[in-house]
Amino acid sequence: MLTTRRTLLYCLLPLLISFTIYAGFRSPNTIVNQVLLAFWPAKPPMLRLPQAAWFVYNLPGALWLFAFLWIGTLSASRRLTLLPLALALGIEAVQLLHFTDGTFDPLDVLFYLLALSVFAALGGLAKQAPAVAETTAEPIMRHLSKRYKLAMAVFVGMVLLSDVWVK
Repeated sequence: MLTTRRTLLYCLLPLLISFTIYAGFRSPNTIVNQVLLAFWPAKPPMLRLPQAAWFVYNLPGALWLFAFLWIGTLSASRRLTLLPLALALGIEAVQLLHFTDGTFDPLDVLFYLLALSVFAALGGLAKQAPAVAETTAEPIMRHLSKRYKLAMAVFVGMVLLSDVWVK
């Protein structure tokens, strides 16, 4: 299980940094910023970093992926720990195939793999809850906590709102 300190350091801090980058540097036309502007009383400044486009466009996705890989360790299944990686790479694949308004970026894939590498280097793949017996007849989703299911739904929603659909 994640300790409180690890939860703050490995989950909440990367999400907060990522959110700050989106709110401060991304176009107000992205859906996530449209939602933010609907609830934020003052319009946040839209800052520019033309010399570091990777900071604005690739780092937030890697930070979200890193955080949700750690949240994935709450799952009892080792396979489901890597579900956020599969979703992130899947989104890039549908962008490559032009099924969404988003744009495929090989640098995103590189940053996702870097996030996975940092996750593994910090012991994320070794810190698994005891696996659910594979012989059980019930679907694996019944064994997941409500917290884990909610975290995965939030992850998918954030990625879709921020990276896939743009007005």
